[in-house]
Amino acid sequence: MVLAVAWLVWPPPEREAAVTAPVADRAPTVWETWDLEPVDWPGTVGGEPWEPLSFLDDRIALGTDEDGRLLYVERAGAGPKASASVVAEPGGVPGVVAAAATERRLAWIESTPDESGRVVSELWTAERGSDGRPAPAESLTADTGDVVVSGSAYDLQFAAEQLHWLASARGGERVTEHRSIGVGGGEVEVVGREGAWRAAAWPWLTGAGSDAVGGTELVRTDGDAEILLPAGRDELAMCSATWCRIVVTAGDGSRVDLVRPDGTERVTVAEGFASAVSTDVGLIDRFEALEESTAAAGDGSRLTLFDLESADTYLVASAAGRTGADTRRLWWSTGSGGLLRWHVLDLTDLS
Repeated sequence: MVLAVAWLVWPPPEREAAVTAPVADRAPTVWETWDLEPVDWPGTVGGEPWEPLSFLDDRIALGTDEDGRLLYVERAGAGPKASASVVAEPGGVPGVVAAAATERRLAWIESTPDESGRVVSELWTAERGSDGRPAPAESLTADTGDVVVSGSAYDLQFAAEQLHWLASARGGERVTEHRSIGVGGGEVEVVGREGAWRAAAWPWLTGAGSDAVGGTELVRTDGDAEILLPAGRDELAMCSATWCRIVVTAGDGSRVDLVRPDGTERVTVAEGFASAVSTDVGLIDRFEALEESTAAAGDGSRLTLFDLESADTYLVASAAGRTGADTRRLWWSTGSGGLLRWHVLDLTDLS
């Protein structure tokens, strides 16, 4: 079965308000501090809602629709107008569960139930033309194992002329398989590792599940290097390649700290009922995106960025709906139905 192990606390509710802060919110805004505006995308294409997976640039995005199909979405002009073409149509849900892209190629994993109800997966790829648009899809392999995804930008990734993903080994023992295949096909290489693991930026893996309570570790898939991050008995630790997030829970909320994998530079980024937007920690090695439901936000969440360089918190949106992030962009929704909009912030514009 596809395992959803996204390390996010308290999922965000719907949102329907403006991007700027109310008068009562005294936090400086991203928009005033950096003199920026978000890039707006329509929340529906062809009359149907879509969910972003990643934004390849200010004009092109990958997303999924309610049927689990993979969409190649192109934004037209400066306004929130876009068109979409269907790249993959798995024919069942969950459908496309992970995707990755380079300038020359797209890749994605499709997961659908077979006749017995067991979820099976297949890895597909498509070359991109000079205009970026994908050519017809080709199956790369059905030897994917029981795919593990966590909502990370690294669930499927191109690296070292290969595609990499994780799977859960079948059998009584808890073993995570690191699987890889050449971008042009070939044999799937499988390396098992005892315990529960989650993909970080290649070549790193980080501990997951119950293995992350009281500390966790980072290991390289291309060698024997290991980094152990200790934590308290009541602390949940999760890492990316350059930062780790430690969540300390209590009856009156929680505290979110960020720390380097070697235990240095620990800093508190939020207290109360804030939670991380992204499974991945310390986006572009500088920002932690956080959301918190508040009465002032109505049905939305207060979306902020903690800047690890300045140790300051900046308001992104006072009432955000659905949120997400990839390796360099943060996005959130406003409105509903035909008024649904996605707003996108390129974090590299802040650095």
